[in-house]
Amino acid sequence: MEKKIISKLLSWYAKSKRDLPWRSNNLANPYYVFVSEYMLQQTTVPTVKTRFEEFIKKWPSNDQLAKTSETKILQFWSGLGYYSRARNLLKAAKIIHKVYDNKIPDTYEKLIQLPGIGDYTAKAILGIAYNKSVMPLDANIERILARLYALNQPLIKIKIQLLEKSNNFISKKHSSHLIQAFMDYGSIICTPKNPKCTNCKIQEYCLSYKKNIQSIIPTKISKSKLKPKPKQYTRSYVCINEKNEILVRQRPSKGMLASMLEVPNDMWRTKKSLLKKDDVIKKIKQRFIKKGLIKYSFSHFDLYSDIYFTRIKKNNFAKSKWLRVSLYTKSQLPTVMKKIVKQALVNTE
Repeated sequence: MEKKIISKLLSWYAKSKRDLPWRSNNLANPYYVFVSEYMLQQTTVPTVKTRFEEFIKKWPSNDQLAKTSETKILQFWSGLGYYSRARNLLKAAKIIHKVYDNKIPDTYEKLIQLPGIGDYTAKAILGIAYNKSVMPLDANIERILARLYALNQPLIKIKIQLLEKSNNFISKKHSSHLIQAFMDYGSIICTPKNPKCTNCKIQEYCLSYKKNIQSIIPTKISKSKLKPKPKQYTRSYVCINEKNEILVRQRPSKGMLASMLEVPNDMWRTKKSLLKKDDVIKKIKQRFIKKGLIKYSFSHFDLYSDIYFTRIKKNNFAKSKWLRVSLYTKSQLPTVMKKIVKQALVNTE
C-alpha cells in the first residue's frame, strides 16, 4: 500500500506542486531551505513567500547573512513575529560561517546542534535540500497519516504511532520530492477542513475515507479541556515631540521581544493592581490622554495594554531614541508596538 501511495503522490506533485521561491526543479538550494524552514516555523506559507524573496535579496548567501547584525535582522523580521527565530537563524548562520565554511550541514548530528533547529527542521533540511532518506513530521504530514490509518485521536496523543507510520514512507531515491509532495498534498487536497476527497489520488488506501470519518480526523481536543491563556497587563505611553518623532527605546537583551524597539511601557504584570509607572514616564509633567485599550495574543499569554498619549519637547530627553511617526510602520518596532502606536494616533492632530 505504502509504495503505491508514494508513487501516486510523486506523480501528483510533478504536475501540481506549489510554486515556492525556495524550491527548484531538482534539489533545492540548501541555504534557501535553511532560511525558509526558520521562517516557516509558526508562520503560514503565503506570509513567508513574499518575505522570503525580500530576505534573499538582502542576504543572498550564508556568508552575507552571517556578517549582518542582530539589529538589522530584527528590523527585517518585524511583522513575522516569534523574534527568537530571527536571532537563532543569525546565530546558526554565524556558526555555519565559522565552523562549516558557509556550507549548510548535511548530517542530523550537526544540524540538531544549531540554535533553533529541532528534529523536524533538521529532517526537513536533510530531506528537501540533500535528498537524505528521512521523513519530517509537520502538521500536513501528520494529518495525512492520521487519516490514512484512521488514527482517531488528537495528534498530541499519537505522536509515537505517527512516527512509526512515517517510517513506511521514507524514500531512498526521491526523498526531497516526496516530502514536499506530502506537504503540498496536505495544503491543497487533504486540508484541515473539508478535505477534497473527490479529487484525492490516494482515497482507495485511506481508512478514514472508507469509514467516512475523514472530516473528524485529526480529532480535536475539547475546548473544555483547554486551559485559558494567562493574561498580562501593562500601560503604554506614546510620546511625540515637536518634530513629529516618537520616543522609543530598546528592550532588554533577554526575555520577550528581546532587543526590539518599544515605546515606554510599564513592566508587564499578571494583575493590573501590580502595575507601577515606568521611570521615564514619571519624569513627564504633561498630561496624558487615554487612547483606549488593545489586546495582543502571544503564543502563551494575552497582553492587555491601556494606551496613553502626550506631546513632549525633544530637548527634555536629549539622550533618548526617536522614531519618525511617518516611518513607524516600517521600523524595528514589533507588531504589538505598532498596534499601540496606531491606536495612540487615532484622532491626533
